[in-house]
Amino acid sequence: MAACSPKLVPLTSDMASAALPAGTPYALLHFYRPGKMTGFLIGYDVHVGDSVGYRARNGSQGAVRRHVPGPVTVWAKTEAREEIVLDVQPGREYYVRCSIGMGALVGRPHLQQVSVVQGRKESGAIAGATP
Repeated sequence: MAACSPKLVPLTSDMASAALPAGTPYALLHFYRPGKMTGFLIGYDVHVGDSVGYRARNGSQGAVRRHVPGPVTVWAKTEAREEIVLDVQPGREYYVRCSIGMGALVGRPHLQQVSVVQGRKESGAIAGATP
């Protein structure tokens, strides 16, 4: 049986990113991992290109400034590798939801670009839940 991908609906350009203040020379990539019981003890590194940009722990969030425009591979690996490609542009912000699914031993990372509205709502819930 083939594995189901969480990337079901492609985002239109106006859903995928939002504008930062005029003249901002970088893109802002927001990463967050909602608090869930599944795999709550497992953390993993999320790479932006070849660099670690964020440590995905249960109920956490972080951001990376990307100064180089164009496609960038965002990936994570535990027992399996998951990757998505974002076409980032200066002056825009993007949201990536990080989660974990059941694996044979450790768990499998899942990365999904979400709309700006959804990303702000879900990551805001994390920020509101932490003291």
